[in-house]
Amino acid sequence: MKMKKTKLQIQFDGSRFFGWQIQKDSSPTVQEEINKVLEKIYKTPVKTIGSGRTDAKVHALKFFVVFMAPFEIDNEAVVKALNSQLPLDIRVLNCELVANEFRPTNDAKNREYRYLFTNNKILSPFQVKYMTNISYDLNFELMENACKEFVGTFDFASYQTTGTELKTSVRTIFECSLEKMPLDFHGIYPEHYFIKVVGSGFLKQMVRLMVGAIWDVGRGKLEPGDIQNSLKHNIGNHIAAVAPPQGLYKYNIEY
Repeated sequence: MKMKKTKLQIQFDGSRFFGWQIQKDSSPTVQEEINKVLEKIYKTPVKTIGSGRTDAKVHALKFFVVFMAPFEIDNEAVVKALNSQLPLDIRVLNCELVANEFRPTNDAKNREYRYLFTNNKILSPFQVKYMTNISYDLNFELMENACKEFVGTFDFASYQTTGTELKTSVRTIFECSLEKMPLDFHGIYPEHYFIKVVGSGFLKQMVRLMVGAIWDVGRGKLEPGDIQNSLKHNIGNHIAAVAPPQGLYKYNIEY
């Protein structure tokens, strides 16, 4: 029987994982958990490809996984079988057959990340896994201006960490904005903010380095012009610290 290329749409809470991708010395990963269950379902090892990588403790609201199914099973049955055996911090939302030419990374038109954070003097115990807190006074108007500096096509060599070898560090950012969420959730989640970044693709820890620079502008340690200079002149050095992983969400991918 001809193998069918299958696409899963998943969500995961990254709190206890070392990212999406299987690693030699770090476990568990999301890919590791999904591969184990797929092997149980199909009675043979199954190779998966994700729609990107995520750092340890980073979450995903919309993430895609592609694999060649050894034989055909009803899509709804695949979803039920996976969710019945996967840990509760990984959920499969949808399953569908796709063309063999479909590539979950290369075919993406854009990707959206959101970074959630609060600006309170005291961290809420309920937000520890899901939002970062910045206790310093922040100038949000300056931070909004800082976000605008990232929009465009630039060499983001100063906004990456070492890891995967890539042909180029040039990326296009379509949108970068700062927004406030005034509503809480029964007093559990406090008033918070998020930085929205939509781009053609991202380098390792690129969004977290962008967030770190935006925060430093808000604190008065940097000016928006410093971001502009780092992008135009490719200084290669980080101008701010990497923001913690807990507030970062892989929010959307469009094909």
